[in-house]
Amino acid sequence: MSKWLWIFALALALGSPARAQYAALTAQGAEDRLIVAFQSGISTLDQRQIVDTEGLKVLREIPALKVILIEAPRGQASALARRLEQHPQIARVAPDIWRRWIDSNASLQDVSLPAVEAQIRALPRFKSNAFPWRPLSPEAPWGVRRVNAMAAWPRSQGAGVKVGVVDTGIDPNHPDLKGRVKGGHNSLDKNAPWHDDHFHGTHVAGIIAAELNGYGVAGVAPQADLYAVKVLTKDGSGSLFSIMDGIIWCAQNGINVINMSLGAAQEIPFLQMALQMAAQQSTIVCAAGNGDGKGNSSPVGYPAKYEECIAVSALDQNDGITRWSSRGPEVDFIAPGLQVPSTVPLSHDPSGVKAYSGTSMATPHVSGLAALAVSLGAATPDQVRSALSRAAQRLPNLSSDEQGGGVINAGNLAR
Repeated sequence: MSKWLWIFALALALGSPARAQYAALTAQGAEDRLIVAFQSGISTLDQRQIVDTEGLKVLREIPALKVILIEAPRGQASALARRLEQHPQIARVAPDIWRRWIDSNASLQDVSLPAVEAQIRALPRFKSNAFPWRPLSPEAPWGVRRVNAMAAWPRSQGAGVKVGVVDTGIDPNHPDLKGRVKGGHNSLDKNAPWHDDHFHGTHVAGIIAAELNGYGVAGVAPQADLYAVKVLTKDGSGSLFSIMDGIIWCAQNGINVINMSLGAAQEIPFLQMALQMAAQQSTIVCAAGNGDGKGNSSPVGYPAKYEECIAVSALDQNDGITRWSSRGPEVDFIAPGLQVPSTVPLSHDPSGVKAYSGTSMATPHVSGLAALAVSLGAATPDQVRSALSRAAQRLPNLSSDEQGGGVINAGNLAR
């Protein structure tokens, strides 16, 4: 046998960590799953030897992070984690958290709007030589107007900028989105569709890039390219590992802006590992949080609290912060988040457009503005953040903890 055939045969025999089995992630068995991160200098062969020695069942991997997902024997996850943490070649071990990542306060207000499908032919299309933002089109919701997105549209509407919506998926057949959704990835199960079976991701996507087409609503960057990164199920739940996988997918697929309208109250170091890698090439925009669940504000949650993220609080129509919006020194900007109309799957509401409230809705306004900044020349995440900061205007009635740098004015981006 030649040298190279021998090496190939050995590679087949040894395999590689986490390739022994691919597992779709569900709530079932979540309590037995552990995420294991190896030290940076550990080779894949060494990882495999550790796995084999411990007799572990490997479910998934994220090679870029040197992270694997394992299944512990039933009821032994805590004891196994303690033992693995003592291994000199293992950097960190933590449970694969399965929880609801979308705050229930994200639907404090909801209002159905006239049916999109019914109005497609009833409403006239804009003529090619018209400026639909002057006078303002009914397509432009109050949030799009408040960030003055229309002022940037003569120069750019975000064409060619890739925005990843890390959420419940996106409905690719919605009349306002079907030209904007360019693809996706299902981090829960790569063999399942990435389509939205909730509504949250589709609503977020519409705020970012619903098309300027004469009906429905328009997004902040109506020509940006949307990518559905499905990390949450139809009830808004998901695993920590699925979110990490979605973030890294964005980083490895040239996504310019990542929108994360999800979060938790507790610090999650594994999540920050993924964010640190993605932040090298992607601008990451995160929801500050929706308070304590009783309509009261609370500190900024995670991942928004991490320095890799742009944290966004929620503005009301009177230029005040909503009562329930999280606030704190980590807030970078404030954006419209109260009764924001946007796209929803027709299966969720026959109108195709509905208004919801939450920092989940504020965040995509800033993601859309980030997409405009990229299209106008901001080449790196640092440059995007600087462009947004220069374009922001502070509100006199709000503190820094409530508004960060203030409300971003897209007209200032276009200068």
